[in-house]
Amino acid sequence: MKTFLKVILIIICCLVIIGVGIATLIVVSINNAKNADEYILGNDIIKSVKAVVAEREVTGVSSGTSNGVSKKSVSYKSDSVYDDLVAYAGYLRGDLGFKVTKDYDLSVSPSTIELAKESVDAGQILYVIINYDNLGYTVTINKGAGSLTAY
Repeated sequence: MKTFLKVILIIICCLVIIGVGIATLIVVSINNAKNADEYILGNDIIKSVKAVVAEREVTGVSSGTSNGVSKKSVSYKSDSVYDDLVAYAGYLRGDLGFKVTKDYDLSVSPSTIELAKESVDAGQILYVIINYDNLGYTVTINKGAGSLTAY
């Protein structure tokens, strides 16, 4: 019986240690995103919201690759969503040459901004989706095979 209790105690301790490790990774990932001045996908570099607008509270971060498409997503909380999006979409369109792929109206919330441009890597495109509401927004950058046809 004592051996059984020791095994259970060891299992519980291991689970706690694993949980603390996962929580630490999440906090480190969010802090890295909060402090990042740019989003990097391969050879493409896009200034972050922090670098263009101002530092905002990061509420979530994810990245990965699926079916040959790289994806980076950062969620922000903001008290000035409209102003942030005017500035950031303006940077993407004006400084980087992104094209609007879906008409948007910032006075409508919640909604989405969609922009795209050719990657610096031949045969690849960058597709930026910004989902927003009155409390914040999520910037998602996708990079994958394709070409951009302006309309």
